[in-house]
Order: sequence, then C-alpha cells, then structure tokens
Amino acid sequence: MKLSGRGRVIAAAALALAIALLLLPASAGATTRPLGAGTATFSLDPAETNTFMSNVIAPSPVYPARLSFGHSSVTFKMPISGGTWSGVKGTFLLTGGLAYVSPTAPSTFKLLRLTRWHAGVNTLAGFSIVANGTRSSPFFDENLMGSIPSIVKIHGHKYVKVTNVMLFLDTTSAAALTTAFGAPSFNGDFFGSVTFLARVK
Repeated sequence: MKLSGRGRVIAAAALALAIALLLLPASAGATTRPLGAGTATFSLDPAETNTFMSNVIAPSPVYPARLSFGHSSVTFKMPISGGTWSGVKGTFLLTGGLAYVSPTAPSTFKLLRLTRWHAGVNTLAGFSIVANGTRSSPFFDENLMGSIPSIVKIHGHKYVKVTNVMLFLDTTSAAALTTAFGAPSFNGDFFGSVTFLARVK
C-alpha cells in the first residue's frame, strides 16, 4: 500500500515514538507521575504571525503568559501549573493563554481568547483549549516526528523535557479564527513548535 504524504508523516511519528519508548527505562512507561511547575515555550511561526497581522489580527498574551518579538522570531511562554506524565505521553496544564485581537473601530474590536490549555502530548485528547468560553479538543494537529521526551536533572530535581512538538492549525482552530474574524481559512497552516519542561513530583 502506498502512503500519502500525510500518511508518511504519521508513520514516521509513530516510529519515532516507538524508538523513544525503547530508549526509556522499562519502568518509565508503567508509572504515571504528577507534574509540578514548569514552562511551555512556544516558537510561533513568523510567517503565520505575519499572515495574521496582514489580516489585522494581532496576538496578545493572557497573563501570566508572555509574548516577545525578535528580529525573525516570535516567542510565547506559558507557565505549567501541573499535569501528569507516563513514559512517552502526558498532559501539561498551562496557565494564562493567548488572545487574537482585531480592531473594528476606534473603540471596538473582535477577539479570540484561548485559555485553560490542557496540552496533551501523544494523547487522544491532544491540545484541549477553551476558545471564547467553549472547550475544544483537539485544537491543533500534533506532529511528534523528531520530538523525543526525556527525564533531566536540574539542581538535583527530576524534570520531564519534551522538545519540538510541532503544531498545525486544524479544522477546529481554523473554524474558531473564521468565526471570530471572518478570516480566510488557516486550516493546515503551521502554528509553531513547543518545548515543555516541568518538574516531576
């Protein structure tokens, strides 16, 4: 059977996860551990951000999240307040959020507010996000190819580190943008990548 481009990506991601599982200690996949504080660092795609801006849609952090613009980068950070991790999968609970704002007149604006992120990595639920008051899951297409989780020690404490989780806008997130702003469809566009670092309790 010949796989499509999308099928090859999914197959490669599955292979990467299988390799990651083999590299972890045998007990790692059997125990679910609670997570403590940490940080989720998103590298938003500059081209996609420029597309938003060209449609007069500006990103803005929801406290205590932080957003910064570099010469050729857009970085978005959200605190991790908890979650669980088991082997090569888990969920990070994020604090704050991201809002997209589009002014329609000097004193009015359109808004898409994304809060209460439950960032599922290699889970059926995926990224579960409250968009303008309604929880949607999954909110992104998730690509784990090239992302291998690890346990690292920092100042004597164990942390879960998951790098380079690639996120793409799917039908749910694209529909939320279109509903909020009447914008053209962003379905399938690259949103950005995220690295998670959270202490293991």
